[in-house]
Amino acid sequence: MIYTDIKHFSHGHNLKLLCDKTPYKCDGCKEPGWGPRYRCEDCNFDLHKECALYSSSMSHPFYKNRSFEFLESPITYNRYCNACGRDILGFVYHCYATGHDLHPLCANLPCTLQADGVELRLHDKLSSKCGKCRTRTLWGNVRGWSYKSTGYEFHVSCVKKMAVENWEKSYFGEAETNDLAIANVPMNFQLTNVRGSSSSKGMINKCWKIAKVVVSVLFSILTGDPIGVTTCLIGSLFSQ
Repeated sequence: MIYTDIKHFSHGHNLKLLCDKTPYKCDGCKEPGWGPRYRCEDCNFDLHKECALYSSSMSHPFYKNRSFEFLESPITYNRYCNACGRDILGFVYHCYATGHDLHPLCANLPCTLQADGVELRLHDKLSSKCGKCRTRTLWGNVRGWSYKSTGYEFHVSCVKKMAVENWEKSYFGEAETNDLAIANVPMNFQLTNVRGSSSSKGMINKCWKIAKVVVSVLFSILTGDPIGVTTCLIGSLFSQ
C-alpha cells in the first residue's frame, strides 16, 4: 500500500509523497537522497521513505535474536553507521544490546541480488580487499558491510560514495543532467583480484559487471524505487 499523505512526529504539517528526481537532504537521518520522498513544500522539509515509514523496532539477519529500536537521534555523539561507516546525525536504528547503529536506508539494504547470472550477497565484513578502495576497513577498525560475488567484493560505503559523487557532479552542473542515470555512472573502480582469480579480460569485464549491479542496487534503495530501478535499468547496465 502506498501512502500519499502522512503525519509524522518530526514535523508539524502533513507530508505528501513527491515523486521526482530532484536531489535533497533528508531532514530525518541527514543523509542525501533523490527521487520519491515525503515532503512539506511550505517548509522545504523532506524525508526518505524509510525514515517516514519507519518501524518502532526491527530485526536484521546480521544480528540474530537482537532488536533495533528506532530513535530520533543517536544516543551519544560521535556515533557511526555499522553498515556504511558514515556518521549518525539523525534518525537511526539502535541496538541497546550490542551498541550497533544503522541508518534507516542501510538497514533496508537487500541481502541478496541476482541479475544476468551474477549473484551478490550482503556481508557484514570483508573477507578480502574492496575492489575500489583496496582495503578491508573503512577507517580504524571499522570494516563496514560489503556486497560479494565470486572472487570480488565491494564496500557498501565505497559504492555509495561514488554514487553520491556522481550525483553531486550532475547536480552542480559538471554533467549534462541531474538525472541519476545509472548507465552513466563512471565505473572508476580499481579492479582488484582476490584469492588467485584470473586477471584476464573476461574476469575484469565480470568485475565491472558486478560493480554496476552493486551501484544499481544502492541507487534503487536510495531513490526509494527498488522495483522500478531494478526493472528498468539493470538491462541497460548489462548491455554495455
